[in-house]
Amino acid sequence: MPDQANSLRQLVLTNSAARSPGGRLRPSVALIAGGKGGVGTTTMALNLAVALSQRGIRTVLIDADPRGGDVATLCRLDDSLTLADVLAGRCTVAESLQPGPGGIHVLAGVWALERVSDYPPAACDSVFGQLAGLTDVADWVLVDAGHASASTALRMWHSADLMLLVTTAEDAAVMDTYAAIKTLVTRKQPATLATLVNAVSRPAEGSEVHDRLARACRRFLGFEPVSAGCVESDPLVQRAAAMGDPFVLMMPTGTVARQVSRAAKNLFGLPAMRRLAG
Repeated sequence: MPDQANSLRQLVLTNSAARSPGGRLRPSVALIAGGKGGVGTTTMALNLAVALSQRGIRTVLIDADPRGGDVATLCRLDDSLTLADVLAGRCTVAESLQPGPGGIHVLAGVWALERVSDYPPAACDSVFGQLAGLTDVADWVLVDAGHASASTALRMWHSADLMLLVTTAEDAAVMDTYAAIKTLVTRKQPATLATLVNAVSRPAEGSEVHDRLARACRRFLGFEPVSAGCVESDPLVQRAAAMGDPFVLMMPTGTVARQVSRAAKNLFGLPAMRRLAG
């Protein structure tokens, strides 16, 4: 894991720099998605964002789940301004941010009666384009993109510095994750792609799942995703969600909190966190 973590950090640094032809600082962008629903993508995105903030890294979390997001609910925030308002041009990303738990800033997702796909592709592109202007509040922008094969994720994938795919150890979830990776690679060779295996019974199970995905990608796609680690199953995770508290804050010394903090360090723990942008 240490060698992989170091390699991943270098990949993110190199690829971010390669996307930065000008001289203005901009945040780096990570898309967090799942091959299927129900694997804990939103929970992982929120807790990774808070873990980053705890490390002194300014972090913005954007709920872009095309099916309608629940990040605001998990953070006990209102939805007076949401991604829908930004997509409709009623306000900017910066104007819609709310202070969230642990020092992060949050852009709430679309309302339950709407979908991101209800808006034209140009609106989604405009949202992504605005992220470069968040230099006053963000070193990293984490985007909870929901399903990795959704049109939103596929459009944003082209401009992201990092793609993190969340999966569980269930066979269906692993197969869907591989299918999502294949779809992404078909559209564009990944800059940096990593996996995080959630809700495992033991750490070895997470390693086994990543190894399965890595072997398949190496054999059929010609590259390997990097492991960001795993998070064990813990009933306190659901309890924290029900109470509207990220579990890294509710139980900071627990196993799952330490595993998420380790994943955050593996993925984002670079000393030079800000990137150059044109």
